[in-house]
Amino acid sequence: MAKKTLDDLGDLKGKKVLVRVDFNVPLDKKTGAVKNDRRIRAALPTIKHLLDAGASVIAMSHLGRPEKATPEERANLTMDKVAAKFSELLGKPVKKAANEVVGAGVTAAVAAMKPGDVILLENLRFDPREQKNDAEFAAAITSLADAYVNDAFGTCHNDKDASMVAVPAALKAAGKPRAVGLLVAKELEIIEGLMSAPKAPVLGIMGGAKVSDKIAFINVLLTKVDQLLIGGKMTYTFLKARGVDVGATRVGDEEVVAAGPLLKHVGTKIVLPVDYVVAKSDDLLQTQVCEGPIPAGFEGVDIGPKTIEAYKAAIKDAATVIWNGPLGWFEQAAFARGTQYIAEAMSASSGVTVVGGGETAEAAEQFGYADKMTHVSTGGGAFLAYVEGKKFQSLAQIDDRA
Repeated sequence: MAKKTLDDLGDLKGKKVLVRVDFNVPLDKKTGAVKNDRRIRAALPTIKHLLDAGASVIAMSHLGRPEKATPEERANLTMDKVAAKFSELLGKPVKKAANEVVGAGVTAAVAAMKPGDVILLENLRFDPREQKNDAEFAAAITSLADAYVNDAFGTCHNDKDASMVAVPAALKAAGKPRAVGLLVAKELEIIEGLMSAPKAPVLGIMGGAKVSDKIAFINVLLTKVDQLLIGGKMTYTFLKARGVDVGATRVGDEEVVAAGPLLKHVGTKIVLPVDYVVAKSDDLLQTQVCEGPIPAGFEGVDIGPKTIEAYKAAIKDAATVIWNGPLGWFEQAAFARGTQYIAEAMSASSGVTVVGGGETAEAAEQFGYADKMTHVSTGGGAFLAYVEGKKFQSLAQIDDRA
């Protein structure tokens, strides 16, 4: 059932709206500068909508894993540079509330807000109570606002985060409105459409490394797609499971076990690469194209030219294409051809093209094709989990539309 959206929040003039965004952006390890602002840009339509309605906005997000960071790394995980990038993209000042997530300084900053003002709270994970769904922490955040908006699809599956669950639950108890933002509403609409009534023929493309992490997702896709094309390191898991020598390619035993039950679909729904680019493990400049067993000392790094052409033809013929996981080691220019050509083929498709977040979204953007897709999800893990049918406690706190 559809969730309440921004249009269901009522009159927002003079109201303070708490917006959970996903500004967990990649940072330069040395300077802390934002390397990719895609997630910040994705939140702008919701922020602008609220400001245009006369509200002031209190944005909040986590950033990285400060609990596992060194003191030097932790210093780069403050929201200062994210706030600066947010301000630049929004085209108006964004103030970081204080050097604490909640407290007197934050309360005072929020109290001084006027309609049209935007504040960004400090990194939520600087307070350990955020990841414990702590009620006291949630109450402190809840007291700041008149309404709540969840526009952080990439973290919707984090059911132990106070900002995702305990905060909207507290607002619900207080009788304050809660809604999903424009980004989350679009994500849910697109994914639910894919799962309920995708236009046929439906093509799935699956890459990345671990079959075990995506086994539930793959099983769901197999009930929806006409074909599922395999690439990335997952290729060599299937090959090894079929008894093919994969040379020096590292494939864990647990991955082979996970792939076992899927082998019955190979040759019918599941399509494996017919060739692949391999590189010498101790000298990546030595490459060759293989069909069949991989020579000793070589490892698989990309799909091969015959496979690229076959996959491009399948994309051209499909009415719906769902892609999750790069087809090779795309961060290395020499091994990015498969991923790049698949992204290019999807961008030229006349059908519905959906990219399932995470590294896949990064690749689509890196090659300049993200804007030419029907939809690029902002949530890797959340995209997988929602397709798998998992229920998100974060969304359960948002009222359904009547």
